[in-house]
Amino acid sequence: METIDASELKTNLGGVLARAAVDKLAIRRHGRVVAYLVPAREFESPRKKRETGLASMPRSLSRAEEERLLQLAASGDTRPSRWRRAGNPRLLAGLAALLGSLDLGDRERLLALAEQLWPGMSTLEVANDWLRHSPIKADRFVPMLRARLAQHENRK
Repeated sequence: METIDASELKTNLGGVLARAAVDKLAIRRHGRVVAYLVPAREFESPRKKRETGLASMPRSLSRAEEERLLQLAASGDTRPSRWRRAGNPRLLAGLAALLGSLDLGDRERLLALAEQLWPGMSTLEVANDWLRHSPIKADRFVPMLRARLAQHENRK
């Protein structure tokens, strides 16, 4: 568990909250730990976890939907507002976690984005469940994304 000073919390609230969405943080003031920030998933009720199961994710994607997701992933944009507008939050959270796990962008921001879209998505259990049931097939999507990113780099 990481420990940060209260002054860092005051000056960099957004960055600290992004880190707290992924892992526990201890807040130190005058040399003593005075509080903890923990990911929201630790306080979810078992009922809420059951209600937000697999039924909330689409079973398949059209070529147009896949292309839209490729554009979003290649953009490098990690603003939660943009990702929320792009579609199903569970599907997109899994995509953000996949990108973060493969270092296809800013890992810390992508995992924090995944947590904001779907609390718990950055955990191994939830991410593996997403991989098993997602209409995004990593063995197809990731090579297409890598090619798109390489084309983007060549244009620069």
